Amino acid sequence: MADWIADWIPLARAAILAHERVFPGHETKDAKALDLLALALSTLIPLYRRDEKTDEIERVSDELVQAGRFSRGATRLEFPDRPPLRSLMVSRAELPVALEGLLRDSLAAARLRAISPRASAQRR
Repeated sequence: MADWIADWIPLARAAILAHERVFPGHETKDAKALDLLALALSTLIPLYRRDEKTDEIERVSDELVQAGRFSRGATRLEFPDRPPLRSLMVSRAELPVALEGLLRDSLAAARLRAISPRASAQRR
């Protein structure tokens, strides 16, 4: 087992955990909602990328995150002028603080609920 596994969690999994905290009881996890949650998490904790060839972990700069768009259920960071980044990770140690930050920021949580495709469909 690679050394990074104990310290890092895939961003997509972190977005699922955030979804479970922000939308308790909603089993379906829409890919666009996970993309939005990845964006919210990226404002609270740094993102990293695992090099698939070497398993090295490197930080993704804030500028790069701001220039991209999360897609495919928080599995990719896409750009208009370069290949997408995959294998996005967050620190397992920092994630609980970020999840609590999402819940504490009631305005952000309310906005996420309001724009979630699944939540919108249930209100109709």
